[in-house]
Amino acid sequence: MKLNTQLGAALLATSLSAAIAAAPPSTSAYFTDAQQSYVQDRTSESIGNVNMIACIMHSLRPDALVNQDPYAALVDKNVCDSAKSGGASSATGASAAAAPAYINAVVDSTRASNSDPMLVKAWLSIDQDGTPVTVFAHISATEAPSSANPYGAFRLDYCGRTDGVSGCVMNGFMEGGSGTLSYFEIDNSGNGGGTTALQLTSVGTTTGSGSVSVDDPHNGSSAFDFSYDQTYFLRDDPQGGSQCFSRDASDPETGFSVWQYGLYDSATGARVDRNSGFPVQYTQGGTTYQGFLGYYGLSLPSQAITTGTTVQKVDYNSGSSPVTTDYTAVVNGGRLTRYTKKQRTLKDIDQIHLNAFVNAVGSSGLPDANAQYEMYWDDASGKFIVTAEMQCGPGGCQTSNLPTNIPLDASFFAGMGGVQGWSQSLGGDVFVNLQNVSGAVDSTTSATVPVIYHVQDMVYPDDGNKPATLYCVSNCPTATTLQAYFTQQGNSVQSPYTTATASFQPVVDADVVTYSLDSNAQLTGGDGGTNAAVFTDASAYQQFPQYQNGVMSGKLFTDKTFALCNSNQYCDWAVNSTADVYYQWQTGPNTWNQFAAVKDSTGAFVHFDAPLNVNFQVPDEAAYGSYRNTSLILQYSGFGNLNGIPGSCVSATTNLPVDCANDPSVRYVPQFVIPYDPSASPQQGVVTTTDSGVTTTYLVKWLNREIRFARKNASVCSGDGLTAPTNVVLPTQSQLKNPSDSSSDVYLGTQPTVTGAPRVIQGDVKY
Repeated sequence: MKLNTQLGAALLATSLSAAIAAAPPSTSAYFTDAQQSYVQDRTSESIGNVNMIACIMHSLRPDALVNQDPYAALVDKNVCDSAKSGGASSATGASAAAAPAYINAVVDSTRASNSDPMLVKAWLSIDQDGTPVTVFAHISATEAPSSANPYGAFRLDYCGRTDGVSGCVMNGFMEGGSGTLSYFEIDNSGNGGGTTALQLTSVGTTTGSGSVSVDDPHNGSSAFDFSYDQTYFLRDDPQGGSQCFSRDASDPETGFSVWQYGLYDSATGARVDRNSGFPVQYTQGGTTYQGFLGYYGLSLPSQAITTGTTVQKVDYNSGSSPVTTDYTAVVNGGRLTRYTKKQRTLKDIDQIHLNAFVNAVGSSGLPDANAQYEMYWDDASGKFIVTAEMQCGPGGCQTSNLPTNIPLDASFFAGMGGVQGWSQSLGGDVFVNLQNVSGAVDSTTSATVPVIYHVQDMVYPDDGNKPATLYCVSNCPTATTLQAYFTQQGNSVQSPYTTATASFQPVVDADVVTYSLDSNAQLTGGDGGTNAAVFTDASAYQQFPQYQNGVMSGKLFTDKTFALCNSNQYCDWAVNSTADVYYQWQTGPNTWNQFAAVKDSTGAFVHFDAPLNVNFQVPDEAAYGSYRNTSLILQYSGFGNLNGIPGSCVSATTNLPVDCANDPSVRYVPQFVIPYDPSASPQQGVVTTTDSGVTTTYLVKWLNREIRFARKNASVCSGDGLTAPTNVVLPTQSQLKNPSDSSSDVYLGTQPTVTGAPRVIQGDVKY
């Protein structure tokens, strides 16, 4: 089970990872970087906080720095949050998915002697929906996991407290020993998950049983009884009944999803690093704060950083003490991204899914006008196949499959100039140019229809190609419209964009919005004023969850004629064909919506690399479904972060494929895994880039994957002798302790003052 492996690794520093032999050189990172697998099941889905906390504690590496004085550490919460990676809404918000969310921590790990327990005290600073929370954690570990005692012997107590407020917003414990594991948590936060209790007993490492109970005020209560042996896993719950699964990972019906990949040089096997960011620190009021600055912004505690603040870049050099360099911060409320045109053909994107907005449905059979649909081009039939509709409401947007797929001729989109959409498998925005297409499109014609996509980079204030004037005809925000929308009382203001550009309809000349850029590359004007089109109040955005990922403009372009269409009208889609470069503006409450950079002592900006687009030729094998033998564009933003693999939905109850829906029992997961087999010939897991006619080859290796057991008939488990336990005694609230309470025997004491640079970043001990 997922919980077993992660707790062992997290709390007692035992690694279940296995390095797998690879070529090139056996000493290279491609060979030595470890691979981790864990089992994903509905029981672990119910106790996701356990796994996240365990992952975070492991990433602090207290085992590696015992008796070495208190130290600072950074942990990326997004890496450890399985709910974030597997939620049904994970298909949206590419920037949100790629941007790190670092937790600052101070850790003190001690051990009096080899016969005494390892004691860990940790203080973690977390931003909880805009509210600063400190998590106090105390761990005592006395025995490592073994075949006889698979959980070892440990006790973890934690309390999350809102800064300046007494009492725990969440309070829990985990305890392992004598072959049992107990867990209890009560969450009193505004979006809390109520109460969760777990009791698990194992006999050796291959058999066990237990129960978990969840009282969730938002998603209802649930309870599971389960048991397993070396061959099968049985789960029993009131909603799903008895579910039987094979524990054989080689079963052809077993599901795999990878959440982290490494990219490597094909010759040397070295990791491919991007200049995507670096650790920073700054001091305020005598306290030193640690964070990370990169392409997606500045990740720091909630203390405000403003333009002119002195921050220090932290450089680590071969494990020695870090060196710091002073820089000056520049922070603004919005960011401008440049998109440079690339091209392939309609035939090249056969079977690749994209989302596109359709304003008028006519007799197409589509259910709703002015809606966004998911579709793909089917080259064999010469039609676009519409499979799902994006439905938005107060809780955000969710893709819902149509009752039946709807085929559409290319001519349906010809009046709109083509298909304007977005595809995670084509690197982002995509435009199928159908302006010169009439009649049916066969496999010969599809090879001549242009499909335009783009590569991105951020515009810095010192950019020599920064435009002086930009135009907008669709989704055009201004300082005035943003303020009016997010501060309104009631629903009188319909959009954060200008009225004429909020409808996805062509506009006339008088409605074209004209912007300027100020010296900080901030978008200004459009409303007769000179204020920047920014709005960053997190509390205001919480009232409009459909904009939780910020406000994005439509295309911004340097020549108004680029958008000319339909005689004297202007259309956003026309820019795809006429402009080699366009821009997009975003603002919002998140780091990735805003601009953050630093200047060196000469006043020059430090620039970071945008994600690298790489091409992946999907193997021509049945396991890859409709994507077999297609060419995808993936985005590599740094080691472990390779995005763009198309997704699908599975049931958290049965592990079987299901339609995507806004339902806690539905999980959105990558549809397939990039293969890794270094002994294969030809080499598997290959991606490429091509620049100025030169092709560079890289190798891909999965690093972290989940396993979803293959579902079997319930009679298989009963025939194996498995039965769900009854009358399991679950832990209770009376067993809780509070490490922030001075009267508790696990009281942490005063948080140590640590001024040095982080010694650990996401599990990597720097010095």
